[in-house]
Amino acid sequence: MSAPFSRTVELAAIPATGLERSISADSAELAALARAYDIAEVRKLAADLTLTRETGGVIRVNGRVIAEIVQTCVVSLVPVEQAIDESIDVRLVEAGSPRAEASARPGAEVMINPDEPDPPDVLSGPILDLGVIATEHFLLAVDPYPRAPGAELPAEAADSLPDAGDSPFAALARLRRETG
Repeated sequence: MSAPFSRTVELAAIPATGLERSISADSAELAALARAYDIAEVRKLAADLTLTRETGGVIRVNGRVIAEIVQTCVVSLVPVEQAIDESIDVRLVEAGSPRAEASARPGAEVMINPDEPDPPDVLSGPILDLGVIATEHFLLAVDPYPRAPGAELPAEAADSLPDAGDSPFAALARLRRETG
């Protein structure tokens, strides 16, 4: 499946001084994004990005993605608008680079140091797709449960929700109190 929003840059075209790109989706791409990700309407998707080269062959993509979408309220089913303004900071390396993290063997223990930056993502070829990067960051910012202001569940629906005392965590807390 091809990406609904694609803007490619050849890695060889990124100079040592860096490269700036402003990208935005056209109306056909906005409609394709809405269909692909089940969003009622994507009105705008744009990003301002700076690509720089770091030591060791690392390519860094910094910037912002801006979007305007309309979703359906999970309670009232009315349209809900959401404005997205999300930062982007991605590090990438070409496959085969010494900075590329080796794949872990299946079942092997993986050590992660939370104080260190994440390892760079590994590119599959000589092309970098800025549209895909912008789309990923846009999708991470989309509210998965949009709710219109003041929208509440009807009383009969609220009465059918499980009691907090029926949850597995409440049962574990009771057991803990009983056993001391």
